[in-house]
Amino acid sequence: MSARFRVVTIVGTRPECLKMASVIRLAEASPDIDLHVVSSGQHPQMVARTLAHLELPCHAALNPVPPGSLHSRTIQFLRQQLRRHLDAQQPAAVVVQGDTSTAYAGALASSDCALLLAHLEAGLRTSTPMRPFPEEMFRRRITPLAHLHFAPTPVAAGQLLAEGVPTRDVHVVGNSIIDLLRETCERREDSGVAWRSVAQRLLVLTMHRRENYRQGLVNVCKALLDLLAQEQDLAVVCPVHPNPAVGQRIRQWLAGHPRILLTEPLPYRQFIALLREASLIVTDSGGIQEEAPYLGVPVLVTRAETERPECLQGGVVRLVGNGQQTLLLQSREALAAPTPVACAFAADAPFGAGRTAEQVLDLLRARLCQTGPAA
Repeated sequence: MSARFRVVTIVGTRPECLKMASVIRLAEASPDIDLHVVSSGQHPQMVARTLAHLELPCHAALNPVPPGSLHSRTIQFLRQQLRRHLDAQQPAAVVVQGDTSTAYAGALASSDCALLLAHLEAGLRTSTPMRPFPEEMFRRRITPLAHLHFAPTPVAAGQLLAEGVPTRDVHVVGNSIIDLLRETCERREDSGVAWRSVAQRLLVLTMHRRENYRQGLVNVCKALLDLLAQEQDLAVVCPVHPNPAVGQRIRQWLAGHPRILLTEPLPYRQFIALLREASLIVTDSGGIQEEAPYLGVPVLVTRAETERPECLQGGVVRLVGNGQQTLLLQSREALAAPTPVACAFAADAPFGAGRTAEQVLDLLRARLCQTGPAA
């Protein structure tokens, strides 16, 4: 009988669930992997809904982070309970994803327990260690704690190598969100949002980054109101982020307009359907930057810098900042331009062919067979 390894995957936010989805699903079907999915307690309700939507398991749900906790307290709380859980589970390996509080706390807890740590979506960097905050700080701090670095692109791998990570530990595997996107596009679902009752064209807005909390968010809202006054056949749909610092401001500026629909966060498959219906996307999201080239919908990113420079090469994604007039002009230009051509799910696409999970598990198996122990 072949060895069976216990692998713990830790999720605490909706994006982590989405980007872990293909890895979890494939690991669940693997006879040599004893998978254990842990909800860290960072965003427990959102995690539960997302895992259920994707029909994925959750084997342990840890205590929720106390409301109103500062970053330092959140990390301490997550680290302590993840450390206790990992110490009890004694897995052969732990997988964390991205740059969240959960990913960083999970990396610290894994180090505390002297466990093999794999970092999915490793190597993303901006030029400024504190922007975006706290994501850039977290991902830079996870790197020296990880033993396997699954980089989404050659650029990300190059960043890790430049920081002294051994070549044998860095692997370019594509971005795992493309696995889920490929599967979702094959299903051809409808968004269920009735925007066509008020307009002929659609702009989708998503905002949640801290760098846009203050005047930037106001500028974006003002620019879109100006745009709607000039483009009478255009509607805006905004799935409002649950963070009150964002949601209250968006509702203050945009609620009540006859061609603006503010919705709750949509399940992933409906959200992708909504993006495919759009003529333009305005966002500060990282995930949408990755998905856009495969959807063929122009995206304006309301940030000063992106850790995903690959997105900018094909012209589908533009980095425009959060100035009111600049966003208005760029939006009108994008709406008047020809529709971009969607790239294929192929190996030479910006973030891979949508086969990341297969590579991740093969590489993880290879390392575990070298080091053990088996579960």
